[in-house]
Amino acid sequence: MKTPISSLAAGLILMLYFSSSGWAAEPWFTEAQRDRGEELFKANCQVCHGKEGIATENWKTRDSDGNLPPPPLNGTAHTWHHSPAVLIRTIQQGGSKLGGTMPGFDGKLSLEDMVALIGYLSSLWPDDIYSRWLERFPEAKTIEATAQKAATSQSSIPDDNQAASSPEPTSNQITRFLAKRLPGSVIGAPRETPVAGLYSVVSDGRILYVDQSGRYAMAGDLINLETGENITEKERGGLRLAQLTKFTNEDKVIYPAQGNEKAALDIFTDTTCPYCQKLHLEVPKLQQAGVTVRYLPFPRNGTSGDAYNEMVTVWCAEDRAAAMTHAKATPGTQIGKTDCKGADAVNQGYNLAKQVGVNGTPAIFLPDGRLIPGYQPYKNLLATLGIGD
Repeated sequence: MKTPISSLAAGLILMLYFSSSGWAAEPWFTEAQRDRGEELFKANCQVCHGKEGIATENWKTRDSDGNLPPPPLNGTAHTWHHSPAVLIRTIQQGGSKLGGTMPGFDGKLSLEDMVALIGYLSSLWPDDIYSRWLERFPEAKTIEATAQKAATSQSSIPDDNQAASSPEPTSNQITRFLAKRLPGSVIGAPRETPVAGLYSVVSDGRILYVDQSGRYAMAGDLINLETGENITEKERGGLRLAQLTKFTNEDKVIYPAQGNEKAALDIFTDTTCPYCQKLHLEVPKLQQAGVTVRYLPFPRNGTSGDAYNEMVTVWCAEDRAAAMTHAKATPGTQIGKTDCKGADAVNQGYNLAKQVGVNGTPAIFLPDGRLIPGYQPYKNLLATLGIGD
């Protein structure tokens, strides 16, 4: 049976009698509580945290599994960064949420026991550390409400100072953890996301979200439900743009905008694709509206065969734009040579398309890197670009 919160609050609220500039005449805990806490510490905690909470010297260094060693509890680490309620919840639930491996003691220790443990631990802290702890958590009402929630709720540990709860991971730490778990993968530098403790990592072209231990990862779209923004798709767009720059404009078939250019579309195309042919008939409408269309090659059936050879003849032509129009109007008729440098561009385009997620044609890339797979009428494209017809 859990102990009523009143006894817990009574113990915690006594800290208000301290001066914020140093120790008062009496500590908030009684001598009996401190002695009981010392007994509990020796029986349950000392084996990992060391005698009088000294613990290990290299407690900030994660082990080969990405776990943090037991930190010192004598005021030299981050224990005093947390409110009493957070300390109680950590004792209840264990230390995994704070980056460690400590087991939870809920059901084994009563709330009075946990309060006594905190009393003993705070007795180990230097006076200045203890005073700073009191300065950080001075209000009885707030402490009592948080303590009650800690005692009765099954929710996660309150986040009073998550950044201080464990050492901030460095990019090479997370990368190292992931490299161990994803051998042979190319892993990019971790980047912070709007979600605390969650990092975005690009691995072999995929966007993964990982925790700071590098132990847990998930793939999928991260969406801001308040704004509707797809954060993952925005990041994918940036990655695609970086990839698309590898294919220079000199190697594209370009239909420039008429007048001032308002936008440009990069479109992977195949001369034998019926929907590519249909979209091509609307390219003049896009040009008139101020949109430049830039074609990149993607022979759907691979880098061999008649369709591939037809694409190569377009890229080998002196006037690629005219050759593209002719090929799409009369598919299946090769109109030129296939032994030119243009063949390299077609191969490069095919490989690039695979890297940026193209599975069919047409594949339309917007200026921000978003991908529209398949045919869209030119009016829909203009609306997406925010351009009037």
